[in-house]
Amino acid sequence: MKKLAVMFVFLLVGCVDLGRVGTHPDMKQVYLKGYPHNVADCLFAAAQSQHLRLGRDGRLTQGIEKYNLTDRNYDNVAWIEIAAAGRQQSSVTFYYAKEPDVSAAVSAMAARCKDSRF
Repeated sequence: MKKLAVMFVFLLVGCVDLGRVGTHPDMKQVYLKGYPHNVADCLFAAAQSQHLRLGRDGRLTQGIEKYNLTDRNYDNVAWIEIAAAGRQQSSVTFYYAKEPDVSAAVSAMAARCKDSRF
């Protein structure tokens, strides 16, 4: 029975593609002015300027929207969660690969959208 349980766990873990993000990603949280849909639009444009793609992944509990940030090879380099955080403000949490190029891209995206006006 133990062998069956261990085998099931390996099969289950093998089905999850973590991309370049990995199991222990770096994290950055920022608060941006604007409603979540406006912030998401800004992040879409900011991702393109970094030669990355932002794709919607779904909705989590409490209205949190989840997005995947992918590189040219369609590998996930970051997961992004956007939630309302008060009046006309959004909380954005980036979980990203521990790589200098990804860290720089995430920082540039956050900075670009922090300065945007919606």
